[in-house]
Amino acid sequence: MAKKRKTTKATPKQKPMEFSDGKDHLAAETAEARNLEDLLGFPETNPFGVSSGEDFDEKIEELSLTELREMAVNAGVFPSGTKALLKNKLRKSFSQYTHGGSRKVVQITKPIVDPDSKQGKELLKLMQEGF
Repeated sequence: MAKKRKTTKATPKQKPMEFSDGKDHLAAETAEARNLEDLLGFPETNPFGVSSGEDFDEKIEELSLTELREMAVNAGVFPSGTKALLKNKLRKSFSQYTHGGSRKVVQITKPIVDPDSKQGKELLKLMQEGF
């Protein structure tokens, strides 16, 4: 007698929250953002050559290992490891790039008073005297 195996149904992936109006709000917001970027004419100046995460995921799935390494070098990522490891490195780097992780703010400080002016010389004299 052959034993019957128990089968379980695969659980479906959870969908994003739906609103009661039945519209796909996420897709609409994404389309509006793309249209705004197209209207404003933002050039693709990032080292990954794409502007959205969806486009990036599609692009790296199509690339060969050599092309992935070339993209990694352009993005400042060390191009080592297997294809899967390199894709993960690139995804992480892209996420940091798009979320501001690689953008640093440079702060330049100026003196409040010009040290060569009359006011600056008086201030320097007061500071040397100890108020």
